Amino acid sequence: MDTVKLLNYMENLRYDRKMTQELYLQDIISQRQYYRYRTGESEVPFDVIIKFAIKLQIPLLKLISNYQSSSEKEKELVTQYYNLVISKKLDEAKKIRIKVRNLSLLDDEIKIFYHISKLLLSFYTGEISSNNMIAELKKNINFENIMKKEVLHDSEIYILGIIMEFSEKDRDKIYRKINKLRVNNKLLLGNNPLLDAQVYFWIIKNLGRLNKYSELIAMAETAIALSKKNFTYYSLEYFHYYKALAHYELKESELFETELRNTIVILFFLDAYKRKHFFETIKKDTGITCKDFIIDRLKKELE
Repeated sequence: MDTVKLLNYMENLRYDRKMTQELYLQDIISQRQYYRYRTGESEVPFDVIIKFAIKLQIPLLKLISNYQSSSEKEKELVTQYYNLVISKKLDEAKKIRIKVRNLSLLDDEIKIFYHISKLLLSFYTGEISSNNMIAELKKNINFENIMKKEVLHDSEIYILGIIMEFSEKDRDKIYRKINKLRVNNKLLLGNNPLLDAQVYFWIIKNLGRLNKYSELIAMAETAIALSKKNFTYYSLEYFHYYKALAHYELKESELFETELRNTIVILFFLDAYKRKHFFETIKKDTGITCKDFIIDRLKKELE
């Protein structure tokens, strides 16, 4: 447990319970030492926590339980925030951004996710350029140092994925790094299916850019299986479509048609705007009109 955050949580309770700080600290510690504890300059002895709990007239176990619950709620709010950003639900993300500005109980890992999401939202809304976003991300994670690590966790993978997506010069080396660690089971992903899917999306998309079609197909199959396991459909249409394009480039027409059909089926579960945009993309990439393709496919299946 982070006793500094617990102490600051208790300070908020002190304020809400209308107790002066002078009375709160009386017979326990000085104002100067309290400042040192709250800023992390000195380690907080647990007996001090107990004395403050008594002053607040809140049972210690209840206080700790409520602190942990509040901490989890803040974490869930940030998770909701970056899920909205990833999904490009920008108006909803902006509303959440207002709520997360003053959160005080977040651990360092979740703070990084918040910062990443804030940068990505600023880019999507045109507030900053992709170059500025990449420069800021590289500075915050010590890019060269992370590229030397033999194990990567959630926020590091997420940042590298964004850099890989928007920085052409870094794309190939980041892909090789992430894929090597993935094969060796050195990617420490958390329990967020959207984040897992986003990482696979970035890898699969860039495999296509690198013309590594066989690797793309294998990776897409893994991502599709993971999506089904986690009951999430985030980016599933892209997994099938990129797989279809890989078969298209490899001149595997029957497999291409099967995956294109799977893509179109999923598109009918999306909103009309996304479906129309995707149909236009398919037309541009393959020359196929989806309406004609569906009719021809149905005819074949009914024969």
